[in-house]
Amino acid sequence: MNVGARRRAVAFAWLPVGLYMAVIWGVSSLGHPSVPVELFPFEDKGIHALEYGLLAVLVSHAVLRTWPSRGPIRLGAVAVLVTLGWGVMDEIHQAFVPGRSADILDLVADAAGAAAGTVARVMFHLRRVRRVPPPTSTP
Repeated sequence: MNVGARRRAVAFAWLPVGLYMAVIWGVSSLGHPSVPVELFPFEDKGIHALEYGLLAVLVSHAVLRTWPSRGPIRLGAVAVLVTLGWGVMDEIHQAFVPGRSADILDLVADAAGAAAGTVARVMFHLRRVRRVPPPTSTP
């Protein structure tokens, strides 16, 4: 793959991450969400875990595409840190939004979602890699 194609592939891998982060920021900017949180398991903590689990899947995918030769544990750690970093930024942001507040338990739910989403994406990657037969050399 040439350098231009590789750059495009990496950019396309990070594009959904940026868009989803923008959606999270936008929803966090709303004074009081109109989502009936009592319908979700664990109510708003369940929503946080799900929201950041999806973000972690997207970030993990982008990290795997950006640094394909790195080990899965290192890539998983980067994905969790990026996802959790966004969770911290979101909680700080919410502290300044009227009708919202920062909550350490929301951050704990974000971390649980980040870990679960990252593990799921990395496991999917490892499963796919193991199924691909190694290239055979021709004499």
